[in-house]
This record gives sequence, structure tokens and C-alpha cells, in this order.
Amino acid sequence: MKGTSGSAEKLREAGSMPRWRCVLLDLDGTLLDYRAAQIAAVGASMACITHSKDLAPELLAFVNSPAVQAIEACRPGAPGPECRSLEDSFPRESGTDPRSFLIRYFAELGRQAGTIPGAASLLESLRAHGIPAAAVSNGPGPVQRSRLMKSGLIGGIGAIVLSCEVGVAKPDPRIFGMALRLLGRQASEAVMVGDGASSDMAGAEGASVDFIYFRQDGDFSAPGRRLAEAGELDGVAGILLG
Repeated sequence: MKGTSGSAEKLREAGSMPRWRCVLLDLDGTLLDYRAAQIAAVGASMACITHSKDLAPELLAFVNSPAVQAIEACRPGAPGPECRSLEDSFPRESGTDPRSFLIRYFAELGRQAGTIPGAASLLESLRAHGIPAAAVSNGPGPVQRSRLMKSGLIGGIGAIVLSCEVGVAKPDPRIFGMALRLLGRQASEAVMVGDGASSDMAGAEGASVDFIYFRQDGDFSAPGRRLAEAGELDGVAGILLG
């Protein structure tokens, strides 16, 4: 039943739930609370904003724009800091420029340590069962490693593969292969857990890795191949270890 959607309970009843030998984990939105980190980082970065208007909503939209997300992931073809597309989407009344703001923003983002509920216990359970875990994330190395360290999660992760460090971003299947090599496992022995359809789900399919779709908001409407779905990390642990 690989590649079909459905509940873990149905898969277990059918006797088709695999026993994986390693787990690949997305970071933002899966282990780390990315939305809360963005809000806090934008708020802290507004010290360089001279305008009296509350620009937080516009700045949040800016850091979530395709251009900034491409920069953050170090995607091929991402715009440079002086690119016109950044100027066009950045609030002009801010009193600063996109480059200066993003330098401050990414520094503040690296200070955010909030986690998704159940993240620590999931990693502890995997370690207790002797199942190695690797983090596979799009993002700058200093930012993501700092957040993992501050969150206390880094001790439960056996390998960390970050797009800006390896030059390959999800959904490129090569980034999954890098993580598997570090863990000494094959694609057939692995499962990926993530919240992104276009990055995690598509990448796992391209790498021939099983996929568990994790969404806190319960929105599993995105098309794509997944073995199971979960709205809480405790549910993910039940699928992996149950």
C-alpha cells in the first residue's frame, strides 16, 4: 500500500505497515514552530524600522514571498539581495532596505527555539527504539543549527542535512539521498515525515522513500503519495513505533 493515503489504523489492520530502520524529518512546521519563529523574528527586526505604522503584517508577507523563501532555502536561481523583485515587495515606508532587513531577520530567526508539541518525545522514542533520525531541511545552516541547539532537539538527531550547506534543496531527491548515506540506510528502509506537499511529499516520492504527511491544521487536501497522515506528533510516533 505504499503511496496510498489512509489512516495508520487501516494499514495496521491490513498488516501492511512497514518497519522502518530510519526516519527523515522536516524541521520547519514539523519539529520546529516556523510560524511562531517568523512572527518573533519579524517583531525583533522591526527595531530597524523608522516608520510609525505597524508594518508587521506586510513584513510577514514579505518573508513568506516566493523570492525570500527561495533565498532562505538557497534554491538555484534565487534572487540576490539587490534584486528588483525584493524592492517591489518590500514596504517602501519602512525606512530601510530589503537587504538590511533580511540580514537582521535571519539573525533573529536563528534565535527562535519554539518547537511543535511532541517533537522532543518523538525523538526520544525513536532513540529508545534504536531508530536513527535525520533532519532534512531547506534553510541556512547557521539559522537551522542554532534553532535546533537552542530547542534542545539536536541531541536526538543523528544527521543534519540543510539545503544551504549541501547546495541542494527539497524537493530534489538528492538531498534525501545525502541523509540516507549519512545514516547508512537505503531508501527502502526509510520514511520521511513532513508538512510540505511540494517539498517533503514530492521529494520523498522522487527519492522512493515512504512518506507520512503531518499537518497540525488537519488539511491533508494536497494531492500526492503518502502512506499515512497525522495531525499530532504523538500520532506520528504511533505510526512509526506502534
